Amino acid sequence: MPRVVPAVILTIIGLIALATFKSTAPASSRAASAVKSRASHAPAGTAPPATAPPPASTGPRTSPTAAPASHTYDGDPVDNQYGTVQVRITVQGSHITAIDPLQMPYDRSRSQYISEQAAPYLHDEVLQAQSAQIDIVSGATYTSESYIQSLQSALDKAHI
Repeated sequence: MPRVVPAVILTIIGLIALATFKSTAPASSRAASAVKSRASHAPAGTAPPATAPPPASTGPRTSPTAAPASHTYDGDPVDNQYGTVQVRITVQGSHITAIDPLQMPYDRSRSQYISEQAAPYLHDEVLQAQSAQIDIVSGATYTSESYIQSLQSALDKAHI
C-alpha cells in the first residue's frame, strides 16, 4: 500500500507533463502543413489557388536538347530445370530504363509463385545496379541465374 500512492502521483505528473508538451516543427514543415491544411479545407469543386505564371523570357528561345532515343534489346532465352527465362531491356543512351520479363517459369504453381515473387526484386536490382552484377533471390536461385544470363546477353547486344 505505501508504494501505490507514490506510483499514482508519479503517473499523474507524467500524464500532465505529456499533455502539456508541445513540439516545435521546423519552419519548412509548418509551412507545408499550413498549405496542406488550406488545400484540404477548400470546398469541393473549386480550383486550387492559382500560382503566378513564370516570367517571360527576354532572350532568344533555344530548343531543349533532345534526349537520346530509347532502344529495346531482347536477351537470349535461358532454360533451367523449371522453365525458360527471357528478358527485354529498354536502354536510353547507356542507361537501363526498363526491364520486362518476356518468359518466366509458370508451368507449375510453385514455379509461378517463385517467378511472381522474384521478378519484381530482380527488376529493381537491375535498375539500381545498371548492370547484370546483381544478387540472386534466395529460393529462386535457378530463375535468378537464368534472368541474369538473359539480361547479360541483352546488355551485350546493346553494347553496354
